[in-house]
Amino acid sequence: MKKQLFVASLLIVFSFPSYAAALMGFAGSSMLMTEIGEYNQELMVNYAPTVHHAFGVEVMRMSPKGSSATTMTGLNYTGLLKRWNLPAAQANIWVMGSIGEAKGQFNGFSYSPSIQFDYETTRLYFLAKTRMVRAPGMNNDVAAIQAGFSFFETDFDETQPWFVLEAKTTRNMQPSMQVTPALRLINKNYFLELGMTNPFNRGERAPRLNLMLTY
Repeated sequence: MKKQLFVASLLIVFSFPSYAAALMGFAGSSMLMTEIGEYNQELMVNYAPTVHHAFGVEVMRMSPKGSSATTMTGLNYTGLLKRWNLPAAQANIWVMGSIGEAKGQFNGFSYSPSIQFDYETTRLYFLAKTRMVRAPGMNNDVAAIQAGFSFFETDFDETQPWFVLEAKTTRNMQPSMQVTPALRLINKNYFLELGMTNPFNRGERAPRLNLMLTY
C-alpha cells in the first residue's frame, strides 16, 4: 500500500513538465508551477475541480540566443486522457492547450496545444512530449524526452531525490537542442529541480530552476 501511495504522488509531481512541471494536482487543489532558465521562462497557475481536468492562466517567454524575446499570455486547459494503473507503476496520457496573445518579436493571437506520455515507478521515470507553439510569424514547436531514476526509496511523507536527464529541441530557436541534467527533489506538496542546460558547451551553458507548489 505504501508503494501504491507513493506512485500516486509521483503521478502528481512528475506529469509536467519539461515545461516544466506537474500538469495538475488532486481534485480541489490549486498549483503554481514555474520554470526559470536563460532561454525559456514559464509561469502557470491552475485549479483542478476533478482529477481529470484543470483550468488556469499561463505566461510563457521564449528568449532565443541573440534575438528578441516573445511573451505569450493566455488561458490554459489540462486534461487526463488516459491512465493505466499498474501493480507498481502508473502511465498516463495528458493533453494540454493554451490560447492567448503574443507580444515581443512576434505579436498577435497565440496557441500552444500539446500531448504528453509519462511512465513512473518509485525508482524509474520516463516522459515524452510534443507541443506546438504558434503565433503570427512564429513556429517554435517543441519536442522533449526525459528519463530519470531515484537514488533510493523513501516513505510517502519524505522528500525523495532523483537524477533526471532531459533532451529538448525547439524549432527556430537558438540553441535548438537543449540537454539538461538535473537534481530533482519530490515531496507530496512540492517539486524542486535544479539543472544546467548544455553544461559542456561554454557558450550555451545556463542554469535552470523548476518549482511546483500544490495547495
